[in-house]
Amino acid sequence: MNPSPVADGDRLAAAESARREGNPLALYDRAGGAIAAGDPRPRFRYLQALALAQMGDTARAETLYDRYGLADLSGDEDALALRGRLHKDRGLASPDPAVAKKQFEQASGAYLRAFAVRSGYFPGINAATTAWAAGKTATARALASRMLAHADLNPPKTFFASASRAEALVLLGRPREAVKQLNAAVADDAVGHGDRAAAFRQLEWLSAGVDMAPEDRREVLDALRPAPVITFTGHMFLADSPAEPALRARIEAELNRLDVKIAYGALACGADILFAEAVAARGGELHVIMPFLIAPFIESSVRPGGEAWIARFDACLASAASVTFATRMDYVGHDRQFTYGAQLASGLAQLRAAQLVTRAIQLAVWDGGPARGLSGAAVDVDAGRDMGLETRVIEPGPIDRNIARAIYPDAPSAPKHVTRAILFTDYQGYSRLPESLIPIFNREVMGAVGRVVNGRADAVCSRNTWGDALYVVVTDTATAADIALEIIEALEHVSYLGAEASESEGMRIGLHFGPVYQEIDPVTGHNNFYGSEVTLTARIEPQAISGQIYTTQAFAAILAVTAPDRFVSRYVGRVDLAKGYGVAPIYQLERRASGRSPQRV
Repeated sequence: MNPSPVADGDRLAAAESARREGNPLALYDRAGGAIAAGDPRPRFRYLQALALAQMGDTARAETLYDRYGLADLSGDEDALALRGRLHKDRGLASPDPAVAKKQFEQASGAYLRAFAVRSGYFPGINAATTAWAAGKTATARALASRMLAHADLNPPKTFFASASRAEALVLLGRPREAVKQLNAAVADDAVGHGDRAAAFRQLEWLSAGVDMAPEDRREVLDALRPAPVITFTGHMFLADSPAEPALRARIEAELNRLDVKIAYGALACGADILFAEAVAARGGELHVIMPFLIAPFIESSVRPGGEAWIARFDACLASAASVTFATRMDYVGHDRQFTYGAQLASGLAQLRAAQLVTRAIQLAVWDGGPARGLSGAAVDVDAGRDMGLETRVIEPGPIDRNIARAIYPDAPSAPKHVTRAILFTDYQGYSRLPESLIPIFNREVMGAVGRVVNGRADAVCSRNTWGDALYVVVTDTATAADIALEIIEALEHVSYLGAEASESEGMRIGLHFGPVYQEIDPVTGHNNFYGSEVTLTARIEPQAISGQIYTTQAFAAILAVTAPDRFVSRYVGRVDLAKGYGVAPIYQLERRASGRSPQRV
């Protein structure tokens, strides 16, 4: 994503805005940017550690918490309360009840220390809920009663004050009153997405363990449940269509029904622009996903519908919260470029929905007819359903789809264009090996790598090695993720240097998913894949830390919708790529140990 640049004087406001809106990626980047620029304010250090906690990266959050000395900020309620949150997250993640109980006890103690700073209701209610989770029921209820009498909660003047009062009511067995409190709290349209998601997550966890009737729990959660994140698609049509006002009304009605605040999609003439305009008009957060560069996109997908669409395209682009380029290439005439952009939009919507404890929904203006090519509304609907997205279809009405769109038919000799997962590796320290150890490295290290790749041969489209480097093209992201993780796991058991090995040595892996050319290599005679997306992957891998796997945002997004329960993609930050190839948002890939999404509160 490409957030707008922030002036130095606005850094803190921009970071706090990202926190309220439930965008921990932007929060991490903005807080980290201020720290890198030399801003000494402890608030940025707190916010960066908080962002990691919100993303479920408890270990890195704890590392930053200690490195920044946040525990020493004895007068900072938020910094002290964050220690409580980290203990709570450890408790939620632990499969051992005894370990979890100990972590909850420590969390309650940390929150009470924060509460002692100025008797704030936020650490107070969290001290109560974590005491309850630790089995200290009497203490929890005593603290909850104390919170109900807190001056800031009588009456609550902020959303979090209302949510905290509702938590106290739930702890004290008064769910009906909690529902009334929450209904009043969410009536304020100014409530940030992140604030609402955090409160929902807390009440979801809390209400699961207290003695509460199922219907009461459902009403409590429904009062606070965040709105879905949408990805949109639809037919292109000519400007000034008499059918447009009625279609706009149907789109707005569906957005109202879902209470949509966040949307992802492209800006082709017709339905896309109508969706984008409607989201912007309701004060929503519009994230534009461009399948390729803007100028060729306008010529291929905006201008063909009429000149009137261009000004509307420009206005939507200017109103967007972010603009993400699926690729930085021109339009090369392949419909799969559009399909890849739509896949990325769905994946990013799914990632954001997971952050906000809600679901992603695809909205499609579609006439129900078959696809006219390899891209378009029908293809996007099928792809979204294959990804498990709920799809809601909006009737297009009598729009004029007779668009003179530029078509680039494949020449008989043109290379095939496909989307594939791409993997690059190298072994840090290989260049320092003495000649005598290179054959041993080849046999032990590359032998282990070869066994992993061979074990997934059915999904491997191409492979090549040179020295310590490996280049593999794979059909899908989940298999590529398995190969990368299995390589790291296999090399944990390989020792070829003995005492001479350096801790800094190890395999570095980069992963990406994108459109590439496929044809027989004229030199080797073997199947080959090439293009700018291959180059991008090669520029990521050298930036990875030894023994770790770095992925692009595209890879993380597609993986989130194709294998959400098997892998974790942890945000690293915006990373300078090798050889001056620019800056990109990068994720670190890990295997999900429990087989399900971790619970975070």
